[in-house]
Amino acid sequence: MTAATWWAYEARRCGRQAVILPLAAALLAYLASTAGPGTGMLLGRTLLSCALPAATALACAAVVAREPALELHLSLPTPYPLTVARRLGWPATVTAFAAVALVTLLSVTGDDPLDPGAVLLELAGLTVLLSGAAVWATVRSGSPAPATGLVVAAVLAKLLLFDRVLPEGAGQALPELLVGTLLTARALKALEPGAHLARTADPHAADGGM
Repeated sequence: MTAATWWAYEARRCGRQAVILPLAAALLAYLASTAGPGTGMLLGRTLLSCALPAATALACAAVVAREPALELHLSLPTPYPLTVARRLGWPATVTAFAAVALVTLLSVTGDDPLDPGAVLLELAGLTVLLSGAAVWATVRSGSPAPATGLVVAAVLAKLLLFDRVLPEGAGQALPELLVGTLLTARALKALEPGAHLARTADPHAADGGM
C-alpha cells in the first residue's frame, strides 16, 4: 500500500467531519476576526482562540466512535490503539494546516497586530487538551455525546475563568499540552484488548466501581 493509498483509506475511515470541522472552524474564525471593530473584535478573539480547537476535538471524538467493528480490530495483528492513533493523525494534520493558514492570513490581512508564534502555541495547547479530553470521554463512554458536553464545559471554563487568572501564551499552553497528552495516552491505553475485555466483564469499571 502506497502512502497516497494509505492516506486515502484512513481519510475514508475517519469520515468527512475530520476534514470539514477544522476547516469550517478556521474559516469562521478568520471571518469573525476580520469583521471589524466593536463586538466583532471580541467575537473574533473568542473564535480565534477556541473555534478550531473545539472543532478538532469533536472531529477526534467522531473518529474514535466511528469504528463499528471493534471486535474485528482486536483480533488483527496491528494493535487497535495504534490504529486509532494513526487515524487521529488525519484530523491533526488537517488542523495543523488550517491553523497555519489561519494565522498566516490574519498576519497578512488582519488589522490588529498578531504574534504568529504565540497564537499557534495557544491553539496547539488548547487543541491537544480538548482533543485528549474528547477522545478519553468517548473511549470511556462508547459514545461521542459526553465528549461534546465536556468540550463545551472546557471552553466555557477557559473563557470565564482560566483566561482571567492564568497568563496567556506558554503559561496556559504548556499545561494544556501536558494534560491533553496524558488524557490521550490513557484513552489509547484503555483501548488495549485486556482493558477492553476487563470493562466488558465488569460493567461498573467505567463508573469507578459505583
